[in-house]
Amino acid sequence: MTQRRDEPGIDRPAPGSHDPSTPTGSLETSSANLFEVMVAAREAQERRGGDAGRLHAFYRTLMSGTVLLPVPPDHGVEAREALASAVDEDQEVEISVMLARDAAGQPVNVLFGSIGALAAWSPQGTANLPLPARIAFANLAANGLPAILDPAGPLPYQFEAEEVAALAAGQVPQTGAPLFEPSIRSSLRLRLAGPDSVALEGRIADALRGGPVDEAYLVESEADDGVHLLLGLVGDEGASATVDVPAGTDLVWLEEPLLSSVRRVARPFYRRGRG
Repeated sequence: MTQRRDEPGIDRPAPGSHDPSTPTGSLETSSANLFEVMVAAREAQERRGGDAGRLHAFYRTLMSGTVLLPVPPDHGVEAREALASAVDEDQEVEISVMLARDAAGQPVNVLFGSIGALAAWSPQGTANLPLPARIAFANLAANGLPAILDPAGPLPYQFEAEEVAALAAGQVPQTGAPLFEPSIRSSLRLRLAGPDSVALEGRIADALRGGPVDEAYLVESEADDGVHLLLGLVGDEGASATVDVPAGTDLVWLEEPLLSSVRRVARPFYRRGRG
């Protein structure tokens, strides 16, 4: 089995406005990242039957971050106190939002991706509340109205009422599919490998000798799918190693926090330069 450490990842764009010319640095979703998917989403919206994947990427990017809702001036303190509890406990909170009128004179929800976009639309003295998008859309869906993101630009996007309701329910509009894959949490318990692992450690040490691996550990790991041997290697970025291990053995390059957890239960059976 050959194992190679992954190359360093590409840095993500720094938080800022989704309009690159007016960075705010205050809203995570208002980034160059969101600006790009908004452009693609508007094109998909204008071309029904276009690339649905771009539109879905916009939904997921938007719903992963923060938006601004305009609220009555006397509602800000109460809403912020309720919001603190809602965010910490993953609960919902009811907020009174301000409505606007669309081109046909019908009431419509409005929301914003940046301070700059809000300032371009906002009536003088309008208060605002930054909210996780999941909470914002839950509130917007309650009145059954459509919504417009950044009505004064830089890239207005109109959500039909059905889109708002679907996003509030955590679904991809028009498909009913989950907007995000459900997260799976599991625990990993580590303990010393049994005495019959000594011979295996010797063979692995021989294979690693003279190579780029700094340390090697062999422990037993117990997870939901049972007990496995875990061979943990420590080395620099780009290092690779080829070793023969029994079937079912997990071979990983150790990084924090797993490295510290392994070191708490076992000592390395191999160190470079010591054999």
